[in-house]
Amino acid sequence: MIEQIIQFLIHLADSLGYFGIYLYMLLVGTFIPVPSEIILIPSGYLASIGQKNFFLLLISGAFGSLSGALINYYLAKWIIRRYKDKKIIQKTILFFKHHGNISVFLAPLTPGLGQYISIPAGISHMPLYRFIPLTFLANIIWVGFMLLIGYIFGKGKEAHSAEIWFSLLLLGFVIVTATIYVFKELKKEKV
Repeated sequence: MIEQIIQFLIHLADSLGYFGIYLYMLLVGTFIPVPSEIILIPSGYLASIGQKNFFLLLISGAFGSLSGALINYYLAKWIIRRYKDKKIIQKTILFFKHHGNISVFLAPLTPGLGQYISIPAGISHMPLYRFIPLTFLANIIWVGFMLLIGYIFGKGKEAHSAEIWFSLLLLGFVIVTATIYVFKELKKEKV
């Protein structure tokens, strides 16, 4: 049963192509709760066996996530016009004045928070010249990490090289560190 699910996911990732990966990751980047792992890990495997280009998968996934985040951002900017006097909106704007840059970079690296940080960024009118590069950089780290997980399941020396393992460990360390930092900061905010 597990093998059939894995084969289905690999076939799905293969049939989507690069534009399909972009569109799937666009959904992941919005507020719709779609897991990126379902497509990125099988895509990484396909790259390791030579059926997909790792770099094109990385770029497609990162730009897809950024596009979804921009949808959230602009949707939040549109909604704020109606509710800008609400207390929660004012708290969000104040929080983003002090923690906006770090939040936009770290949240996409934190499982469960990534796609939602663009909403308060839009509410607080975070400048796009900061929002776009921070979001893109965080998404490239996340997408790269997920692709590398799939890549190590491939065959051949390249899939199991020291560079791949080092990259996987480094990106994993960044993601774990970001997650710990975010949850510690969230705990402080509640106290």
